[in-house]
Amino acid sequence: MRQSLIEWLKGSVEVELQGSHVAQFLNQATQDKLELSNIHWKGSERVSFEVSVEQFFLLRKYVRASGGKLKLKRKKGFPFLLSLLEKRLWFTIGIALFFAIIFCLSSLVWRIEITGNKRIPNDVIMAAAKEQGLHLYQWSFRLQDTDILSKKLVSAIPGTTWIGVEKTGTKVKIQIVEATIPEEQEPHSPRHLVATNDAVITYIIAEQGKPLVRKNQRVKAGNILISGVIGNEAHSQIVVAQGEVKGLVWYEYEVKAPLVQKYRVFTGERQARSYIVLGNRALQISGYKQEPYEKSEIIKTTEMLSIGNFTLPIGRMKEMEQEVGFEQRELTMEEAKKESLEQARLRILAHAGKDAEIVSEIVLHEATDNGKVVMKVLYEVNQSITKELPIVQMQGD
Repeated sequence: MRQSLIEWLKGSVEVELQGSHVAQFLNQATQDKLELSNIHWKGSERVSFEVSVEQFFLLRKYVRASGGKLKLKRKKGFPFLLSLLEKRLWFTIGIALFFAIIFCLSSLVWRIEITGNKRIPNDVIMAAAKEQGLHLYQWSFRLQDTDILSKKLVSAIPGTTWIGVEKTGTKVKIQIVEATIPEEQEPHSPRHLVATNDAVITYIIAEQGKPLVRKNQRVKAGNILISGVIGNEAHSQIVVAQGEVKGLVWYEYEVKAPLVQKYRVFTGERQARSYIVLGNRALQISGYKQEPYEKSEIIKTTEMLSIGNFTLPIGRMKEMEQEVGFEQRELTMEEAKKESLEQARLRILAHAGKDAEIVSEIVLHEATDNGKVVMKVLYEVNQSITKELPIVQMQGD
């Protein structure tokens, strides 16, 4: 964009050359490093091209040498605009006044966005920011450096560990990181650890409490694994049972996978549109007669003009619309089975919890139904099988 702006400021003209030695003219001009662009042949003896105003006056000797005739077609750029404005004084004054107003408006803070706060109200943050000179309609040049402002806000707002202040154009974003308040730990009440599933014990360690099962023993859901009652009948004590118990658990899953899959692809067809951006508005300047695709994806890129670190509310936006299509992929039976089994494994491990491990996988039934592979699969999973069961103490015990 900067290069295009520089070319516009210098100015350029579109010309048409006609003669019997047009190719000789182009060869000689390019050899002498004249910058000719947008060259279009309009016949064997006629060509149009663009050249900067600076180099336009150097063309005369090349045209004379080729014996051709040069015709000026169009003028573009700032020098010609300036010449036009000189003839329209009041219009020029209006344009200058318009940009002056835009500059003034873009030098104000129009929006303050606060994110990250959950316990601290926005009003408290806005009040602290106002004390430091940050508020709506404040001049940008009167704001403190964002690093200094961040530190002052942290000191002024209790319950924060870090505050980030970022200014983009006419918007200021305040990002809050609140201090972490430790959650109050609920006192552990006496409890047993019981089985969550029917299983065969593979691992047991009791950190506190009395283990009632052993390795390789089969248990049912709800059986006590580690008791919270220790001692004997004469001298017993109720404690918080703690420990880890793992067991083999069996899951039967029905999995399905289509033999024909559809997926999205880009066809390679694309079309671009350009816009001039003024603040929050966009004015389309190209791509009017384009036919919309039936399905497409649009990628937008915006470039705003800037002066130093200051971003002006003026720029341009490009939209690239890419046509999207759908293709089919036919899977073999083996490929469909492989994909469906992989999905089933992921679901089982997500359900079985952390540190779960699939020990074995047995296909019980396999068939095809309406273009899908359908299987019933038995999985043997080694996983944690404990949950808490509070011990209810009778009054007077």
